[in-house]
Amino acid sequence: LFERESSKEAEITIALIDLPHISNLNDFEPFINEPDVGIRTVDNPAGLSGAAALILPGSKNVIDDLDWLHQTGLAEAIQALHREARVPVIGICGGFQMLGTSISDPHRLESGRGTVMGLGLLDLTTTLAPDKSLVQRSGRHLDSGLAVHGYEIHHGRTIGRCRCLLRLDQEGETGGVSGNGLAWGSYLHGIFDVDEFRRWFIDDLRIKQGIEPRKKILARYDLEPALDRLAAAVRDQMEMDRLYQILGL
Repeated sequence: LFERESSKEAEITIALIDLPHISNLNDFEPFINEPDVGIRTVDNPAGLSGAAALILPGSKNVIDDLDWLHQTGLAEAIQALHREARVPVIGICGGFQMLGTSISDPHRLESGRGTVMGLGLLDLTTTLAPDKSLVQRSGRHLDSGLAVHGYEIHHGRTIGRCRCLLRLDQEGETGGVSGNGLAWGSYLHGIFDVDEFRRWFIDDLRIKQGIEPRKKILARYDLEPALDRLAAAVRDQMEMDRLYQILGL
């Protein structure tokens, strides 16, 4: 989906960590048409050079992918860039879990190792659970005040003491933000589909890089691909033959 190096003259570059078990890569499609943004997929520490932000995407096996981050040196490089260069780090779904202090797998869904340490950028802990959450969400991003929407599909429950990222329309608050605002994450797939929020995020990165914000939407993202992704995710998690049988189809 993404080139190794952006071919356009981008003013800022976002490094997307190319996890071995990466999932929901389409979450980052909306950035492709943004004229001032380049997306670079990264599988080694050298690829992080010059990035305005780092994104940890979803994963089909969070524990194995955490191991891979350490084996490649990316874990330490991400932590160092975040700490020393104040580079923002964002986690979506599995990436959000990785940003916490620990991930427990008592039911051995992904490994037999019990509890593993996360990257420690958010004061959160995750426990993987057999049941899978699959729900549409809408709400408001607390720092920007902007409306966001998307869907969640994940194993695991995440709790912690950091401040929340989103206030949901349906129930309470969710996600997490570090004290300095430079690390944040959420289970919400499709958060970058929302044009206003995506531009706010890009402009915030521009400001952090000492570049004037654009303050207007430069690219509109079609919602239909996002709906198609949600439908595909639902089909993937359901026994469709059984459902059709129940419906008499």
